[in-house]
Amino acid sequence: MLGCSTPAERLAARLARDGENEPIHIEETDTTFAIGWKGRYRLEGPAFVYTDPDTGRVATILGYPTDKLSQIG
Repeated sequence: MLGCSTPAERLAARLARDGENEPIHIEETDTTFAIGWKGRYRLEGPAFVYTDPDTGRVATILGYPTDKLSQIG
């Protein structure tokens, strides 16, 4: 899924897995940019829940600043 997004779209890209960086596809020009979003996220109280639609894997992350994210979404 390549494209720009707004916070309300709840698109996400995992930055690392098991301590290793994950590649993220980013295209940028002088006037636009696009990010290869790999998954989706949702906020469940204090939990940040990431879903990878390709693998079906769901990761729940505690300690993420979900209160700040919910203010912008």
